[in-house]
Amino acid sequence: MTETLMELRAGSHLYGTATPASDIDLKAVHLPTARDILLQRARPTMTDGPSKQPGERNAPGDTDRETHSLQRFLDLVLAGQPLALEMLFAPDAALTGTPDPLWREVQALAPRLVSRQATAFLRYCRKQAELYGSKGARAAAARQVLAALQQAEAARGSATKLSHVEVELAALAVAAPHTALVDLDVGGGRIVRHLDVCGRRVPIHATIKAAREMAGRLFTEYGARSLQAEHDGGVDWKALSHAVRVGQEALELLSTGRLCFPLAGAQHLLAIKSGHVPYDAVAAEIEDLLRTVEAAAVTSTLPEQPDRDAAEALVLRAHRERVMAG
Repeated sequence: MTETLMELRAGSHLYGTATPASDIDLKAVHLPTARDILLQRARPTMTDGPSKQPGERNAPGDTDRETHSLQRFLDLVLAGQPLALEMLFAPDAALTGTPDPLWREVQALAPRLVSRQATAFLRYCRKQAELYGSKGARAAAARQVLAALQQAEAARGSATKLSHVEVELAALAVAAPHTALVDLDVGGGRIVRHLDVCGRRVPIHATIKAAREMAGRLFTEYGARSLQAEHDGGVDWKALSHAVRVGQEALELLSTGRLCFPLAGAQHLLAIKSGHVPYDAVAAEIEDLLRTVEAAAVTSTLPEQPDRDAAEALVLRAHRERVMAG
C-alpha cells in the first residue's frame, strides 16, 4: 500500500476564494510500495473522483483526489509547475492531517528546488487569458456550426460531401466567429479546403455526418462552464481569475522565493471570478502581470536552475529505506 506523505485541500480552499459552490480538490504526495519500486511499476500519478460526462463540472461538495509519487512531485517542482509549487508551500492549515516527517524534509529542501524557471507560470497565465477568455464565444460558434450541419444533413443526407454545401459553409464562415474555410497543404503538393471550427478541421471531401459529429464533440467538450461564459458575454471569468492568480504567484515566487497562502489578493480574485471587474480592466491587468513577471525573471536572485541532484538524492534515499523496510 502506498504511504501518503501529505494531503491538502487545494484550489479555492487553499487560495482563500472558496464559496458555497466550490467543490473539494484534494492533492497529495505518496511514496510507492517497495514492490512497485523494485518492479519499476510505481504509478507517477493516481486520481479518484465522481464519474462525470464529458464537459460536466463537479457539483458543490464533490471531491476529486489526485496524488503524485514523491519522484513525480519533485519533477513537477523542478519544472516550475504552479500546482506543485503551491503544494510545496501550502501551510499546515491547508493539510487534511499530520504530514509524514519525510514531507518536512521536502519542505526544508524548498530553497534549493525553486529557481527562475517561471516559463510554466507564464505559459499557463497566457493560455488562460487567450483561450478561455473567449471560450464562451467559441461555444457559441460550435453550436452555430452544429445547427447548420444538422440542417444540411437532414436536407441532403448523411453521406453527402461537404463540398456540396460549400456555398452555405462560406456564408457560415462569414457569419460565425472562429469559423473559416481554409486551404491546407496535405502533402505531395495537394491543397485541400477544410472547414475550420475553433481550430478543429475537417476536409471538404468528408461527409456532412463526419463534420456534424466533429462539431458535436467540440460543443460538448466546452461543457457547462463554457455555456455560462457564453451567457456572460463570452467571458470565462473563473479562468481569467486563474490567469491573474498565477501571474501574481509567479511574481511573488520570483521576488521572495516562496508562496504564501491564503493569497493576499483573494478578494480581488473573487471579484474577477464573479464578473464584478470590467473585462478590459482584467485583460490589462493580465498583460501587465505578464510583462512584470518576464522582467522579474531576469532580475530575480533565485538560481537559474534548481538543484536536481538534491531532489534525486532525497528520492533515492526514500526509496532505499522503503525497500529495506520491506
